[in-house]
Amino acid sequence: MKGPVLLFLLLWGFWILLSGGFLFEEIVIGGIVSLIISALFGYFFLDKATTGYVKGLMIFFAYIPYYIVHDIIDVLDVSYRIITGRINPAIVEIEHPHTHEWGITVLSNSITMMPGTLTLEAMPKKVYVHWLNAEKDEHKAITKFQKILGRIWD
Repeated sequence: MKGPVLLFLLLWGFWILLSGGFLFEEIVIGGIVSLIISALFGYFFLDKATTGYVKGLMIFFAYIPYYIVHDIIDVLDVSYRIITGRINPAIVEIEHPHTHEWGITVLSNSITMMPGTLTLEAMPKKVYVHWLNAEKDEHKAITKFQKILGRIWD
């Protein structure tokens, strides 16, 4: 319970600092927005996470630029493979350690949004992926995401 309250206070304080003024309306709107965000993240997103609330949220926010960098690398890789014709499409079953619903969802969406991969079915402990360039090591498709997501959930 103290995690969402702490997040609310941090967000509200940050809102007040960024707004620059101390008008009553700005403080009230900032409180309402901070309350909504802390409720959504606190009770739905990081519920039963293995890390602390604020630490898990910070790790997730660090995941976004990490994801963008890997997305750019995969765009270049897929472009190269399409131009050269070096593709090896296949549907693979990949095991993963996640059992938490949000961990599975974020992992499968991260796989789907990467060029050359598509999550066909995601369930606890395994995911089916259509991969444009299947390799012998199937875990290579999700290893880059599990490094960070595994620190938040499961």
